[in-house]
Amino acid sequence: MIALNNLQSWLLAEEFLVLDYIQIPWHFLIAPLFYTFLVNYLKIEKLFFNLIRIAFPIFIISIIFQVVSFSFIKDTSSAAEYELFYERYIAVEELISFIVSISIFFYSFRIIKFKKNLFKSILSYDSLQWLNTFIFLALISYAFWALAVGVKFQQNFQNFIVFFYPLRVMTTVLIYWLGYELVYMLRQVKERKLIREQSHKKTEKQPDNNSKKFKSIEDYIINNRRFLDNLLSLETLANELSVSTSQLSKLINEQSAKNFNQLINEYRVEYSKELLQDEAYNQYTITSIALESGFNSKSTFYNAFKKQTGITPTEYRS
Repeated sequence: MIALNNLQSWLLAEEFLVLDYIQIPWHFLIAPLFYTFLVNYLKIEKLFFNLIRIAFPIFIISIIFQVVSFSFIKDTSSAAEYELFYERYIAVEELISFIVSISIFFYSFRIIKFKKNLFKSILSYDSLQWLNTFIFLALISYAFWALAVGVKFQQNFQNFIVFFYPLRVMTTVLIYWLGYELVYMLRQVKERKLIREQSHKKTEKQPDNNSKKFKSIEDYIINNRRFLDNLLSLETLANELSVSTSQLSKLINEQSAKNFNQLINEYRVEYSKELLQDEAYNQYTITSIALESGFNSKSTFYNAFKKQTGITPTEYRS
């Protein structure tokens, strides 16, 4: 929708004939389509109203009304009168679209910010950081849009077009950034899901250890796949095992000669090595495997992997 709106703006600048009678309000559909994408991506569409059912009929009606009214006014008015009517109508329509659009946008933001309990399963695959960046860029675009529409009214619909240029530049940047981010993120999410689904039934090898107490801790971590949780901490594990953090830390140090983070990373690296050598994941990105192995980032994964194995994940895979 953003791309179509920008294309239409270019055709207007080129005085494309059809646009004497109609300016399709593509901008009206931007927020409803984003909202629809959001609730479907988060798999909560059944819990929220389908805005497209209302937005699309209004969109079609506005186009029909434009065609009828613009053609009638053009045939019964002077060129100057028609031009003024045309710009006034488009400005009012755009103002209404802006108010509706930013309202839907903020409602979508509230879903992301305050309804996380509804899409916990998605958060296990996707931190939604890219959505936070999108919201920031979208807010800048809305600010440019508000400025442009405000100037259009203030200038009495004369010599206002230059104030729309920052909006067009910003929305173009947004299109390319979003396209890249969606391709990258959706591939990563898909790969992490498949890794998790296909490896769910695999049995991890348990390290040999003479301490029964320590072995029970290792069994708990491995059998429950706690090392795959990138938020796992010494305090969290201690609470789950009903021991103090100092006791747990001391036990790990004495029995494994490692600290908590080193031990957990060891499990993560061993798990990642299985994925890297599994032919089913040959086409998966290193980042997807790193995140699904419990690491917070690709760089952290590389450092831990090379420290433990002496080579990089890429070298190990090849």
